[in-house]
Amino acid sequence: MTRLMLWATLFGFACSSAAPRSEDLTGDAPTAEASGKDAGTGETRLTDPDSLSTSDLQIAPELPTVVEDTTVASDVEEDLVAPDVLGGFDSIELVEDDIALVPDDPGESGPYSIEDSVVEVKLSDGTSLVTTIYVPGEDEAFPVVVFLHGFQLGPDNYASYGQHLASWGYTVVMPQMPGGVFGIGAPNHVELKGYLAGVLDWIEVDANLTPGVLEGHFDSTRIALAGHSMGGKISLLLATEDNRPLGIYAIDPVDAAGGPLPVSEADYPSVTPELMNQVNVPLVLLGETLNGTCQGLFCQACAPADDNFQQYFTHATGPALEIEVVGSSHMAFLDDPNCGLPCSVCPAGNDDPAITHMLTRRYMTAFFSMVLQEQPESSFWLTGSGMEADIYGNLVITESKNGF
Repeated sequence: MTRLMLWATLFGFACSSAAPRSEDLTGDAPTAEASGKDAGTGETRLTDPDSLSTSDLQIAPELPTVVEDTTVASDVEEDLVAPDVLGGFDSIELVEDDIALVPDDPGESGPYSIEDSVVEVKLSDGTSLVTTIYVPGEDEAFPVVVFLHGFQLGPDNYASYGQHLASWGYTVVMPQMPGGVFGIGAPNHVELKGYLAGVLDWIEVDANLTPGVLEGHFDSTRIALAGHSMGGKISLLLATEDNRPLGIYAIDPVDAAGGPLPVSEADYPSVTPELMNQVNVPLVLLGETLNGTCQGLFCQACAPADDNFQQYFTHATGPALEIEVVGSSHMAFLDDPNCGLPCSVCPAGNDDPAITHMLTRRYMTAFFSMVLQEQPESSFWLTGSGMEADIYGNLVITESKNGF
Protein backbone atom coordinates (compact mmCIF):
# COMPACT_ATOMS: atom_id res chain seq x y z
CA MET A 1 0.00 0.00 0.00
CA THR A 2 0.98 3.64 -0.53
CA ARG A 3 2.28 5.44 2.57
CA LEU A 4 0.24 8.06 4.41
CA MET A 5 0.98 11.44 2.86
CA LEU A 6 2.70 13.49 5.53
CA TRP A 7 1.04 16.82 5.01
CA ALA A 8 3.72 18.50 7.08
CA THR A 9 6.19 18.03 4.24
CA LEU A 10 3.88 19.61 1.66
CA PHE A 11 4.23 23.08 3.01
CA GLY A 12 7.58 22.74 4.84
CA PHE A 13 7.35 23.39 8.54
CA ALA A 14 9.29 26.53 9.40
CA CYS A 15 10.22 25.10 12.79
CA SER A 16 12.81 26.74 14.97
CA SER A 17 15.98 24.79 15.66
CA ALA A 18 14.60 24.00 19.10
CA ALA A 19 11.54 22.18 17.79
CA PRO A 20 11.74 18.38 17.68
CA ARG A 21 11.69 16.57 14.35
CA SER A 22 9.34 13.70 13.53
CA GLU A 23 10.21 12.68 9.99
CA ASP A 24 9.98 9.03 10.91
CA LEU A 25 6.65 9.24 12.69
CA THR A 26 3.25 8.55 11.23
CA GLY A 27 -0.02 9.91 12.52
CA ASP A 28 -1.10 13.45 13.14
CA ALA A 29 -1.28 15.71 16.14
CA PRO A 30 -4.63 15.77 17.91
CA THR A 31 -5.74 19.32 18.42
CA ALA A 32 -8.65 21.29 19.80
CA GLU A 33 -9.99 24.74 19.09
CA ALA A 34 -8.73 27.56 21.22
CA SER A 35 -11.34 29.71 22.86
CA GLY A 36 -10.21 33.02 21.44
CA LYS A 37 -7.46 35.41 20.38
CA ASP A 38 -5.85 38.28 22.21
CA ALA A 39 -7.11 41.43 20.57
CA GLY A 40 -3.80 43.21 21.01
CA THR A 41 -1.32 40.54 19.95
CA GLY A 42 -3.38 38.17 17.84
CA GLU A 43 -1.97 35.27 19.86
CA THR A 44 -4.24 32.35 20.52
CA ARG A 45 -5.16 32.06 24.18
CA LEU A 46 -7.20 29.58 26.21
CA THR A 47 -9.89 31.05 28.40
CA ASP A 48 -11.67 29.52 31.36
CA PRO A 49 -9.49 26.39 31.39
CA ASP A 50 -11.45 24.95 34.31
CA SER A 51 -14.32 24.37 31.91
CA LEU A 52 -12.10 22.38 29.55
CA SER A 53 -11.04 18.77 29.67
CA THR A 54 -7.35 18.08 29.23
CA SER A 55 -8.02 16.90 25.70
CA ASP A 56 -9.24 20.43 24.94
CA LEU A 57 -5.96 22.00 25.98
CA GLN A 58 -4.02 21.43 22.78
CA ILE A 59 -4.21 24.33 20.39
CA ALA A 60 -4.54 23.56 16.71
CA PRO A 61 -1.88 25.23 14.56
CA GLU A 62 -3.41 27.51 11.96
CA LEU A 63 -2.02 26.02 8.80
CA PRO A 64 -2.98 26.41 5.14
CA THR A 65 -5.06 23.89 3.24
CA VAL A 66 -2.77 21.60 1.30
CA VAL A 67 -5.01 19.76 -1.16
CA GLU A 68 -8.48 20.40 -2.40
CA ASP A 69 -9.93 16.93 -2.72
CA THR A 70 -9.94 13.97 -0.39
CA THR A 71 -9.24 10.38 -1.31
CA VAL A 72 -10.00 7.88 1.44
CA ALA A 73 -10.08 4.13 1.18
CA SER A 74 -13.76 3.25 1.54
CA ASP A 75 -13.30 0.48 4.07
CA VAL A 76 -11.60 2.79 6.58
CA GLU A 77 -13.53 6.01 6.03
CA GLU A 78 -15.78 5.54 9.04
CA ASP A 79 -12.76 5.19 11.35
CA LEU A 80 -11.25 8.56 10.47
CA VAL A 81 -11.44 11.51 12.79
CA ALA A 82 -12.74 14.85 11.59
CA PRO A 83 -10.29 16.92 9.50
CA ASP A 84 -10.05 19.70 12.09
CA VAL A 85 -8.64 17.20 14.58
CA LEU A 86 -5.88 16.51 12.08
CA GLY A 87 -4.44 19.99 12.38
CA GLY A 88 -6.97 22.26 10.68
CA PHE A 89 -6.71 20.77 7.19
CA ASP A 90 -9.75 20.79 4.93
CA SER A 91 -8.76 17.54 3.25
CA ILE A 92 -6.15 14.85 3.41
CA GLU A 93 -5.25 11.74 1.45
CA LEU A 94 -5.14 8.54 3.50
CA VAL A 95 -4.89 4.84 2.77
CA GLU A 96 -5.73 2.08 5.19
CA ASP A 97 -2.25 0.64 5.82
CA ASP A 98 -0.89 3.93 7.15
CA ILE A 99 -3.67 5.03 9.49
CA ALA A 100 -1.77 5.03 12.78
CA LEU A 101 -3.83 5.16 15.95
CA VAL A 102 -3.00 8.21 18.05
CA PRO A 103 -1.94 6.99 21.51
CA ASP A 104 -4.27 7.81 24.39
CA ASP A 105 -3.46 11.22 25.82
CA PRO A 106 -1.32 10.63 28.93
CA GLY A 107 -2.38 14.06 30.17
CA GLU A 108 -5.77 12.50 30.92
CA SER A 109 -6.31 10.15 33.86
CA GLY A 110 -5.42 6.55 33.12
CA PRO A 111 -7.60 3.42 33.35
CA TYR A 112 -6.56 2.16 36.82
CA SER A 113 -8.23 2.88 40.12
CA ILE A 114 -5.89 4.22 42.81
CA GLU A 115 -5.06 3.14 46.32
CA ASP A 116 -2.93 5.28 48.63
CA SER A 117 -1.28 4.84 51.99
CA VAL A 118 1.27 6.50 54.27
CA VAL A 119 4.02 4.38 55.79
CA GLU A 120 7.22 4.88 57.74
CA VAL A 121 10.18 3.73 55.68
CA LYS A 122 13.09 2.73 57.91
CA LEU A 123 16.50 3.10 56.30
CA SER A 124 19.56 1.04 57.17
CA ASP A 125 21.14 3.95 59.06
CA GLY A 126 18.13 4.19 61.36
CA THR A 127 16.53 7.18 59.63
CA SER A 128 12.74 6.98 59.26
CA LEU A 129 11.00 8.71 56.37
CA VAL A 130 7.25 9.24 56.34
CA THR A 131 6.36 8.13 52.82
CA THR A 132 3.21 8.45 50.74
CA ILE A 133 2.60 5.58 48.34
CA TYR A 134 0.14 5.36 45.45
CA VAL A 135 -0.54 2.02 43.78
CA PRO A 136 -2.85 0.99 40.92
CA GLY A 137 -5.83 -0.97 42.13
CA GLU A 138 -4.86 -4.24 40.44
CA ASP A 139 -2.90 -7.29 41.57
CA GLU A 140 0.13 -6.84 39.33
CA ALA A 141 3.84 -5.99 39.61
CA PHE A 142 3.99 -2.42 38.33
CA PRO A 143 7.03 -0.25 37.51
CA VAL A 144 8.09 2.08 40.31
CA VAL A 145 8.56 5.85 40.22
CA VAL A 146 10.22 7.48 43.24
CA PHE A 147 9.17 11.15 43.31
CA LEU A 148 11.18 13.58 45.44
CA HIS A 149 9.81 16.95 46.56
CA GLY A 150 11.45 20.37 46.44
CA PHE A 151 13.18 22.45 49.12
CA GLN A 152 10.95 23.13 52.16
CA LEU A 153 8.09 21.23 50.50
CA GLY A 154 6.64 17.73 50.81
CA PRO A 155 4.73 14.92 49.06
CA ASP A 156 1.39 16.62 49.71
CA ASN A 157 2.43 19.42 47.33
CA TYR A 158 2.59 16.89 44.48
CA ALA A 159 -0.25 14.48 45.30
CA SER A 160 -1.84 14.88 41.86
CA TYR A 161 1.34 13.56 40.22
CA GLY A 162 1.34 10.41 42.34
CA GLN A 163 -2.35 9.83 41.70
CA HIS A 164 -1.97 10.44 37.98
CA LEU A 165 0.95 8.06 37.53
CA ALA A 166 -0.80 5.36 39.56
CA SER A 167 -3.83 5.68 37.28
CA TRP A 168 -1.51 4.77 34.39
CA GLY A 169 -0.03 1.69 36.02
CA TYR A 170 2.88 2.91 38.16
CA THR A 171 3.56 2.40 41.83
CA VAL A 172 4.64 5.82 43.12
CA VAL A 173 6.77 6.26 46.25
CA MET A 174 6.98 9.82 47.63
CA PRO A 175 9.23 10.14 50.71
CA GLN A 176 9.24 13.18 52.98
CA MET A 177 12.83 14.25 53.46
CA PRO A 178 13.89 16.01 56.69
CA GLY A 179 13.89 19.74 56.05
CA GLY A 180 14.83 21.62 59.21
CA VAL A 181 13.47 25.12 59.78
CA PHE A 182 13.93 27.23 56.64
CA GLY A 183 16.67 24.77 55.75
CA ILE A 184 18.58 25.25 59.03
CA GLY A 185 19.44 21.81 60.38
CA ALA A 186 18.35 20.10 57.16
CA PRO A 187 20.43 17.30 55.65
CA ASN A 188 22.90 18.41 53.02
CA HIS A 189 22.66 17.18 49.45
CA VAL A 190 25.07 14.29 49.94
CA GLU A 191 22.95 13.10 52.87
CA LEU A 192 19.76 13.50 50.86
CA LYS A 193 21.32 11.45 48.07
CA GLY A 194 22.01 8.74 50.65
CA TYR A 195 18.41 8.85 51.87
CA LEU A 196 17.14 8.48 48.30
CA ALA A 197 19.44 5.50 47.75
CA GLY A 198 18.09 4.08 51.01
CA VAL A 199 14.54 4.34 49.67
CA LEU A 200 15.60 2.31 46.61
CA ASP A 201 17.18 -0.25 48.97
CA TRP A 202 13.90 -0.46 50.88
CA ILE A 203 11.96 -1.05 47.68
CA GLU A 204 14.35 -3.82 46.64
CA VAL A 205 14.59 -5.59 50.00
CA ASP A 206 11.93 -4.62 52.53
CA ALA A 207 8.88 -3.27 50.72
CA ASN A 208 7.11 -6.63 50.62
CA LEU A 209 7.68 -6.98 54.35
CA THR A 210 5.44 -3.98 55.09
CA PRO A 211 1.92 -5.45 55.37
CA GLY A 212 -0.89 -3.85 53.42
CA VAL A 213 1.22 -1.38 51.44
CA LEU A 214 2.80 -2.62 48.24
CA GLU A 215 1.93 -6.32 48.57
CA GLY A 216 3.66 -7.32 45.36
CA HIS A 217 2.37 -4.29 43.43
CA PHE A 218 5.87 -3.33 42.30
CA ASP A 219 8.68 -4.50 40.06
CA SER A 220 11.99 -3.49 41.63
CA THR A 221 13.83 -4.10 38.34
CA ARG A 222 11.93 -1.22 36.72
CA ILE A 223 12.58 1.94 38.74
CA ALA A 224 12.76 5.56 37.61
CA LEU A 225 13.12 8.86 39.45
CA ALA A 226 11.21 12.11 39.31
CA GLY A 227 11.56 15.27 41.33
CA HIS A 228 10.92 18.98 41.47
CA SER A 229 13.57 21.65 42.19
CA MET A 230 15.88 20.20 44.86
CA GLY A 231 14.25 16.82 44.31
CA GLY A 232 15.24 16.92 40.65
CA LYS A 233 18.85 17.77 41.55
CA ILE A 234 19.11 14.98 44.16
CA SER A 235 17.69 12.49 41.63
CA LEU A 236 20.35 13.49 39.11
CA LEU A 237 23.06 13.41 41.78
CA LEU A 238 22.12 9.84 42.72
CA ALA A 239 22.22 8.78 39.08
CA THR A 240 25.89 9.76 38.86
CA GLU A 241 26.74 6.69 40.96
CA ASP A 242 23.67 4.43 41.11
CA ASN A 243 22.60 2.44 38.04
CA ARG A 244 19.22 1.32 39.37
CA PRO A 245 17.16 4.23 37.98
CA LEU A 246 16.32 3.66 34.32
CA GLY A 247 15.32 7.26 33.64
CA ILE A 248 14.88 10.64 35.34
CA TYR A 249 12.12 13.21 34.89
CA ALA A 250 13.36 16.42 36.51
CA ILE A 251 10.85 19.25 36.98
CA ASP A 252 12.64 22.62 37.09
CA PRO A 253 15.71 21.09 38.80
CA VAL A 254 18.00 23.58 40.53
CA ASP A 255 21.69 22.80 40.93
CA ALA A 256 22.21 25.40 43.68
CA ALA A 257 22.06 24.52 47.38
CA GLY A 258 18.90 26.45 48.21
CA GLY A 259 18.67 29.04 50.95
CA PRO A 260 20.78 32.17 51.52
CA LEU A 261 23.63 30.65 53.55
CA PRO A 262 27.07 29.76 52.10
CA VAL A 263 27.66 26.01 51.78
CA SER A 264 30.48 23.55 51.28
CA GLU A 265 31.05 22.11 47.82
CA ALA A 266 31.78 18.75 49.46
CA ASP A 267 28.33 18.73 51.08
CA TYR A 268 26.49 20.31 48.15
CA PRO A 269 28.27 19.05 45.02
CA SER A 270 27.35 20.65 41.73
CA VAL A 271 25.97 18.21 39.16
CA THR A 272 26.11 20.42 36.08
CA PRO A 273 28.46 20.62 34.34
CA GLU A 274 30.85 18.71 36.58
CA LEU A 275 29.09 15.33 36.86
CA MET A 276 26.76 15.20 33.87
CA ASN A 277 29.05 12.82 32.00
CA GLN A 278 28.26 10.28 34.72
CA VAL A 279 24.49 10.44 34.11
CA ASN A 280 23.85 7.98 31.30
CA VAL A 281 20.13 7.24 31.55
CA PRO A 282 17.48 9.06 29.45
CA LEU A 283 16.47 12.42 30.88
CA VAL A 284 13.55 14.79 30.53
CA LEU A 285 14.46 18.23 31.87
CA LEU A 286 11.32 20.35 32.10
CA GLY A 287 11.27 23.84 33.51
CA GLU A 288 10.77 27.58 33.21
CA THR A 289 12.91 30.67 32.73
CA LEU A 290 10.83 33.32 34.53
CA ASN A 291 12.46 32.73 37.92
CA GLY A 292 16.01 32.68 36.59
CA THR A 293 16.68 36.19 37.91
CA CYS A 294 15.20 38.51 40.53
CA GLN A 295 15.58 42.02 41.89
CA GLY A 296 15.90 43.48 45.36
CA LEU A 297 18.38 43.73 48.24
CA PHE A 298 17.85 40.21 49.60
CA CYS A 299 16.73 38.70 46.34
CA GLN A 300 17.59 35.11 45.53
CA ALA A 301 16.29 33.63 42.29
CA CYS A 302 14.25 30.46 42.79
CA ALA A 303 15.76 28.78 39.72
CA PRO A 304 18.93 30.73 38.88
CA ALA A 305 19.71 30.77 35.17
CA ASP A 306 23.23 29.46 35.79
CA ASP A 307 21.86 26.43 37.69
CA ASN A 308 18.56 25.70 35.95
CA PHE A 309 17.13 22.89 33.84
CA GLN A 310 18.75 24.27 30.70
CA GLN A 311 22.21 23.87 32.21
CA TYR A 312 21.55 20.20 32.88
CA PHE A 313 20.43 19.77 29.28
CA THR A 314 23.36 21.71 27.81
CA HIS A 315 25.87 19.44 29.53
CA ALA A 316 23.95 16.15 29.24
CA THR A 317 25.99 13.44 27.52
CA GLY A 318 23.19 10.86 27.33
CA PRO A 319 19.76 10.98 25.66
CA ALA A 320 18.00 14.13 26.86
CA LEU A 321 14.91 16.20 26.12
CA GLU A 322 14.56 19.82 27.27
CA ILE A 323 11.07 21.28 27.63
CA GLU A 324 10.43 24.90 28.60
CA VAL A 325 6.86 25.56 29.70
CA VAL A 326 6.24 29.03 28.30
CA GLY A 327 5.28 31.66 30.88
CA SER A 328 5.44 29.27 33.82
CA SER A 329 7.11 29.87 37.18
CA HIS A 330 9.04 27.66 39.57
CA MET A 331 6.10 27.02 41.90
CA ALA A 332 3.48 26.67 39.16
CA PHE A 333 4.34 22.96 39.01
CA LEU A 334 2.96 22.39 42.51
CA ASP A 335 -0.63 21.28 43.05
CA ASP A 336 -1.19 24.62 44.78
CA PRO A 337 1.16 27.34 43.47
CA ASN A 338 -0.01 29.54 46.36
CA CYS A 339 1.33 27.16 49.00
CA GLY A 340 2.24 29.79 51.57
CA LEU A 341 5.68 31.10 52.52
CA PRO A 342 7.79 28.73 50.36
CA CYS A 343 5.77 29.67 47.29
CA SER A 344 5.63 33.38 48.07
CA VAL A 345 9.33 33.91 47.39
CA CYS A 346 8.96 32.90 43.72
CA PRO A 347 7.10 35.40 41.49
CA ALA A 348 4.16 33.88 39.61
CA GLY A 349 4.16 33.55 35.84
CA ASN A 350 1.50 34.37 33.27
CA ASP A 351 0.67 30.73 32.53
CA ASP A 352 -2.46 28.91 33.61
CA PRO A 353 -1.28 26.42 36.26
CA ALA A 354 -4.01 23.97 35.22
CA ILE A 355 -2.45 23.76 31.76
CA THR A 356 1.07 23.63 33.19
CA HIS A 357 0.08 20.70 35.42
CA MET A 358 -1.57 18.87 32.54
CA LEU A 359 1.47 19.27 30.30
CA THR A 360 3.84 18.19 33.07
CA ARG A 361 1.76 15.06 33.75
CA ARG A 362 1.42 14.31 30.02
CA TYR A 363 5.15 14.38 29.29
CA MET A 364 6.02 12.58 32.52
CA THR A 365 3.62 9.72 31.86
CA ALA A 366 4.72 9.42 28.23
CA PHE A 367 8.38 9.36 29.27
CA PHE A 368 7.91 6.62 31.84
CA SER A 369 5.86 4.63 29.33
CA MET A 370 8.93 4.67 27.07
CA VAL A 371 11.64 3.86 29.63
CA LEU A 372 9.74 1.59 32.04
CA GLN A 373 7.07 -0.07 29.89
CA GLU A 374 8.85 -0.17 26.53
CA GLN A 375 6.06 1.64 24.68
CA PRO A 376 7.89 3.56 21.91
CA GLU A 377 4.62 4.90 20.55
CA SER A 378 4.54 7.25 23.56
CA SER A 379 7.22 9.30 21.81
CA PHE A 380 4.27 10.81 19.93
CA TRP A 381 3.80 13.13 22.94
CA LEU A 382 7.49 13.93 23.44
CA THR A 383 9.14 14.27 20.03
CA GLY A 384 6.26 13.58 17.65
CA SER A 385 3.12 15.22 16.38
CA GLY A 386 1.55 15.48 19.83
CA MET A 387 4.44 17.63 20.99
CA GLU A 388 4.39 19.64 17.76
CA ALA A 389 0.81 20.66 18.50
CA ASP A 390 1.90 22.00 21.90
CA ILE A 391 4.77 23.87 20.28
CA TYR A 392 2.53 25.52 17.69
CA GLY A 393 0.11 26.40 20.46
CA ASN A 394 2.96 28.40 22.07
CA LEU A 395 2.72 26.22 25.17
CA VAL A 396 6.26 24.83 25.15
CA ILE A 397 9.70 25.11 23.55
CA THR A 398 11.69 21.89 23.22
CA GLU A 399 15.00 20.50 22.06
CA SER A 400 16.39 16.96 22.14
CA LYS A 401 19.89 15.56 21.85
CA ASN A 402 21.98 12.38 21.89
CA GLY A 403 19.36 10.21 20.26
CA PHE A 404 16.41 10.98 22.52
